[in-house]
Amino acid sequence: MRLEAGLVRLPDISFVSWEQLPGRTIPLDPIAGLFPDLAVEILSKGSTKREMARKRREYFFAGSCLVWQVDKDKRTLEVFTAPDRSVVLTEEQTLDGDDVLPGFSLPVKQIFAALPSGGGAAKKASRRRKPRS
Repeated sequence: MRLEAGLVRLPDISFVSWEQLPGRTIPLDPIAGLFPDLAVEILSKGSTKREMARKRREYFFAGSCLVWQVDKDKRTLEVFTAPDRSVVLTEEQTLDGDDVLPGFSLPVKQIFAALPSGGGAAKKASRRRKPRS
């Protein structure tokens, strides 16, 4: 998505409302001049706090209303309603779509259901342990 001239972003998952698409016509441009109403970023090993903060600022400046930041290792989902305003949800809580996706509701636990239990951090620690002799 071309958020502005010279700034292209590709969120891991995004939602674009019909209001951005005049006549409900999907643009044919390979890089559409749209912004995600909802952007979902899944943290990877190389993701830094600074990089993620920059992306959030760019999304919200372009017009996004909601950014979800998924941390597979911690098994949490951080919901941003502004670049610096968020709430962290754990597996015991339920994610909702706020005003962007009215009626959407999903237990956070389901997001991580396909991952091995214990999360990535626990798996990494267990790999480092040496067997006892």
